[in-house]
Amino acid sequence: MMVRTRWSVPQSPAEMWPALCDSRVELTPRCPVFYLGTPRPTECRLPEGAGSGEVGATRQCVSEQGTIRQRIDIWEPPARLAFHMEETDLCFDRFVDRLGDTFELTPEGTGTRITRTTTVSVRNRFAGVLYPALWVGLKSVHRFVFRNWQRQAT
Repeated sequence: MMVRTRWSVPQSPAEMWPALCDSRVELTPRCPVFYLGTPRPTECRLPEGAGSGEVGATRQCVSEQGTIRQRIDIWEPPARLAFHMEETDLCFDRFVDRLGDTFELTPEGTGTRITRTTTVSVRNRFAGVLYPALWVGLKSVHRFVFRNWQRQAT
């Protein structure tokens, strides 16, 4: 399954790139799915430090419920970042086989269009039940993170 969300911000791609590597979430969620159990992101970071970004490096996303450790697959600042989940202690680890994200930052006028694409695959016996819930949860996470970045940038 693929979930894609596009968002526009007034900052340039170079100004937005650091948010993909080190950001803290300061907003309170408005979407009810976070109150139903969707992990709310609190921070994403490069644990080895800001200068450690490159293909093969580790990226972490922390939520109130646990951490996702990711491996960077594409590192093209300030235009494209892709990574995949290597391990997590979040509850969905039991049924998610693969989870990957790609961020594309495209100049748009004086700002940036950010496109986030998440791909997820679940173990077959759970697919029919989980894909709709995962789609709603992931879309909510995308929008929540983008709203936070927009707020921090202004």
